[in-house]
Amino acid sequence: MRPSAFDFIGNLDTLLAVVIGAMLATLGGLIGEHYEDLIERRRRQRDAARFFGEILGSIDALVDRALHSQKFGDPWGPVTMRLFRTAMREAEVYDRNRERLFDIQDVELRSRIHVHVISEIFPLEAIIEGSEHIASLTEALDDRGSLSSERRQKLEDRLGVWLNSRRTAIEFILDERAKTPELCTKLEKLAQIDFPIIERP
Repeated sequence: MRPSAFDFIGNLDTLLAVVIGAMLATLGGLIGEHYEDLIERRRRQRDAARFFGEILGSIDALVDRALHSQKFGDPWGPVTMRLFRTAMREAEVYDRNRERLFDIQDVELRSRIHVHVISEIFPLEAIIEGSEHIASLTEALDDRGSLSSERRQKLEDRLGVWLNSRRTAIEFILDERAKTPELCTKLEKLAQIDFPIIERP
């Protein structure tokens, strides 16, 4: 065998070693990237679970305080209404960060959280809007001298509708609020923390 044949075989071994080395490096890079992506997704899910657990808890805590404040003074006075508006602002924080919900991998849990918050936003809006209309109608009815009996009856009918709407909204939000602890228990597993703000049944 000529010396050039030995050189070719030696070069072939070197080439094979380079190819195998490149394949192993590529495979190692892919595996490393996969695990980095998995770790990042878990981190994002943990952060999202913490965020939404705290939002759900703070909305309900504010609603509870608003309802508790009704025991003192005017049940629908400025303190109570300020608490309801603050709860509404917390719900708006959720709305502004809703895309973070997709960091939670559990599709059913994502859906339940979204429906739950929306189901608390609607009655909060109804309570706030209803209270403004009730205050306006009550003030109009207090002006007895300039109202005809027909006009008074219409205002009283409208007042009755808004009072009933506000009562229904309170009942609805209390019913929905009862679902928060279960949702937060599921979020705690993903968040790897406890949410002390949540009142358990």
